[in-house]
Amino acid sequence: MRRKYRDCQRADGDCSVCSLVSYGRDCHNRPITAIEWSRRAAGMSQQELADKSNVGLRLIQKVEGGESQAGNLTARNLLAIADALGVDPKRLI
Repeated sequence: MRRKYRDCQRADGDCSVCSLVSYGRDCHNRPITAIEWSRRAAGMSQQELADKSNVGLRLIQKVEGGESQAGNLTARNLLAIADALGVDPKRLI
């Protein structure tokens, strides 16, 4: 998995297990969405999640970047992302 920041302390870039991260905030104390958290915990790139869920890459980028909210996704897209990540859809919103 690609590191989120150049100064990432972890070789694998996995924010979900980094000791500098608290749930909902990354190591730079910026918000991290439940989708990004779950995607990183699953060891997937944004492209891999897009491919596995059949949801557009740009939509995933918008949600993870804070331009859109996971709760505003269509039910079909939210369920597809949750299935691809192996998580309960309620956890993503």
